[in-house]
Amino acid sequence: MIPIFNQAAAQLVEEVFPDYVQLHKEIFVRVGGLPVEDKIRELRQVHLHALIKFQGVVTKRTGVFPQYAEMYFKCECGDIKGPFFENSIVEARSKIGKCIVCQRLGNY
Repeated sequence: MIPIFNQAAAQLVEEVFPDYVQLHKEIFVRVGGLPVEDKIRELRQVHLHALIKFQGVVTKRTGVFPQYAEMYFKCECGDIKGPFFENSIVEARSKIGKCIVCQRLGNY
């Protein structure tokens, strides 16, 4: 389902902004604000291939680590900084600096 969203978003962006393909070759869709939230320990097989919102703390993980294509950071005041093209959140946060709007440091 997400790849279909990505394709539809890419087509829409190409129609509205024809030159955007020169800046970014891929468009990714993020879904937020889902109404039902489950705990991470309650995830089951029925949740496969479904859009879910969950909360919890990961205590164990495998050797597979996330790889970020690009990151954006949102300040408490609402300002968004990015994109950052790093493989680590720590590396990206070290390059943020002060917020342009509220002049706070490290509120992202």
